[in-house]
Amino acid sequence: MPQKSVIRTMLALFAWLFLQNFNVIPKEQAEIGQSYRLRKVVLDAGHGGKDPGCIGVGKTYEKDNTLAIVLALGAKIKANYPEVEVIYTRSTDVFVELKERAAIANRNNADLFISVHCNAISKASTEGAETYVMGLHTAAENLEVAKRENASIFLEDNYRKNYEGYDPNSPEAHILGSVWQGFYLEQSILLAQQIQHFSNKVAKRMDRGVKQAGFLVLRETAMPSILIEAGYMTNKQEDAYLYSEIGRQEIAEAIFLGFEAYKMQMEDKSTAKKRSSAEPPKATRSTAEAPAKAGSGYIIHLLSWPSRLDKEAGKMALLTNVQEEQTASEYRYFLGAYKSKEEAEKVLSEVKNLGFKTAKVMAR
Repeated sequence: MPQKSVIRTMLALFAWLFLQNFNVIPKEQAEIGQSYRLRKVVLDAGHGGKDPGCIGVGKTYEKDNTLAIVLALGAKIKANYPEVEVIYTRSTDVFVELKERAAIANRNNADLFISVHCNAISKASTEGAETYVMGLHTAAENLEVAKRENASIFLEDNYRKNYEGYDPNSPEAHILGSVWQGFYLEQSILLAQQIQHFSNKVAKRMDRGVKQAGFLVLRETAMPSILIEAGYMTNKQEDAYLYSEIGRQEIAEAIFLGFEAYKMQMEDKSTAKKRSSAEPPKATRSTAEAPAKAGSGYIIHLLSWPSRLDKEAGKMALLTNVQEEQTASEYRYFLGAYKSKEEAEKVLSEVKNLGFKTAKVMAR
């Protein structure tokens, strides 16, 4: 069968699977008019067993850091949301294949998949936390991170059979992986942004942003999924922090607060209960929803995206009067129309609290 036909067939299959399994509003809840509730989360501690992951400057192992963080995170979710079922891909120092990690989430029809890792790079001064969603390798740095994490497949006994010759650098892998996780991209980005926010505010990690790359473990999941790189083990200070009890607890707390804020937004609650001195980005409509005023000279640019976004989904659903503009290469989203720059800047701070970190005031 020609290569293009194979791709079309696979895309059609993914579309069918999506319609059968999309779990943002479970079928049984929709039938009785219930609102969405996040009921299951799968927590994935990266690496394990014969796969140590990154080795820090202090001879520490990534697999130990990730397990400690994930167990602390799970304990926080259970303590504060006992109705949410927490499922671990591993709770001890064992090796779990990448495909099996995703399969655990799929078999349990999970609502979220959170994978925790630690980073490494040749430049010892590099620091900070970043969170990935499934997508194309839009930057060489993202590609290198994905290559390192995906290299775990070479420790699997039947990796050629398990992944059917999958090449994470091939165009086909980009297309298929992006289409499947593309159904959940907005939710994944929303969760990733919340976690980045709290990693900076609570764990004091430099915010390296939300990024996209072709991670195998994310490609295989059928729900909103993210992969967190909690810090750089090649940085002496961060390596010590990641190995410390304080560091692990703070990172777990940051991820928990991001999870909590995401859960509240997706369940359409107005506020999240306060769990630390750092306040979650507000999930309420505020002056950021001010209607457009005729003849005004300033707007707030929210974001630009290569494909059209649903203004009633994700964080844009928290705003009203979002305007869309299409160019030859992208879609641009704006808010309001303001008579003065000062008026727009007052609203801008609230918009950024809602997760639009790159939003800016522009003259119309």
